[in-house]
Amino acid sequence: MIKRFLVNMWNAVTAVALAALVCAVVLALAIGAGALLGYPPIHLADLWLRGAAGSWYALSSSCADACPLLLTGLAAGVAFRAGVLNIGAQGQFLLGALVAVALTTRMMIFHQAELVIPTALIGGAVAGGLWGLIAQYLERYRSVPVVLSTILLNFVALYLAQAALQGPLQAVGTAAAESPEVAGKYWLPLFVPYTDFHIGIILALVLAILLWVLQQYTLFGFEARVVGLNPGTAKAMKMPVTIRQFQIMFISGACAGLGGAIQLLGQVHFMTAHMGNYGYAGIAVALLGRLNPLGIILSALFFGFLDTGAFRVEESSLALPHDMANVIKALVILVMLVLAGLSLRRARRAGRDAAGPSTPPMRESTL
Repeated sequence: MIKRFLVNMWNAVTAVALAALVCAVVLALAIGAGALLGYPPIHLADLWLRGAAGSWYALSSSCADACPLLLTGLAAGVAFRAGVLNIGAQGQFLLGALVAVALTTRMMIFHQAELVIPTALIGGAVAGGLWGLIAQYLERYRSVPVVLSTILLNFVALYLAQAALQGPLQAVGTAAAESPEVAGKYWLPLFVPYTDFHIGIILALVLAILLWVLQQYTLFGFEARVVGLNPGTAKAMKMPVTIRQFQIMFISGACAGLGGAIQLLGQVHFMTAHMGNYGYAGIAVALLGRLNPLGIILSALFFGFLDTGAFRVEESSLALPHDMANVIKALVILVMLVLAGLSLRRARRAGRDAAGPSTPPMRESTL
């Protein structure tokens, strides 16, 4: 198990290195704002690293940017590994944030921060989980593929959020579709003072480790893997396939919903209908992490470092567009898919070689 994890991480590191090399060559040959002959790769890398991890504040900002990606990555990774193709983390993320803002601005059951914050986080997670169950219900009882229903439910969640933010949750004194700011006493406490490193980052890391333990060392995790690999075999082994799929979808949606609630209370503190494409980016994070919760932690941190460092480079004299970070992400995923395909091809070839040449069937004698 450890060997397989290390091999997967080596493939991920190789993909990152190859993508960085390709980008460095292209940028060195490009006509940039900071240099007539292109963007100097060494200076560019230095600015990027300083912007992402050059100080405690930069490092905390990178971790804060990685937090929602970690949770939506876990949502995709947990579901994909169990064969549940949940593409709806974006909608579940929005629903989690919407419920959290409602529970902290309009529908406060309590007023003490130590009660409001956990209620908002749990409410956001439950909202995301229930939103995911809608798609699983449609597949089980109406034969609607989860891939299709989760994509469509993303748009339903978006328009539902817009309607709420232009209606009962709209801030006073503005025509924009946005909520009022959450009161400061309901913000997530800072784990490191005077930085962006809030307690939600620690919560996300603990959740990732718990999910890894659940997958690797429990009967539930074993059955979920078998259901994902071969539902027919799982049924033959008398495993509760349908129940496991519903449970996995709820856990997946809850991770994404919790991500929306943490992003609201820990980072942005008010909600608009466009809180970033964290749900879609989470799929890329999960793929780079090879659907392993521990790998997803490293993958989310890498993406967070890319985003934070990109702002530093954009604001520098080089004026490199921030979208370059997205180009690097796309190249990393592309290289990962190529490496995975080559690895699978080598494994199949090794399997055929181990089996030996097949013996042709004997033909009946005509004598």
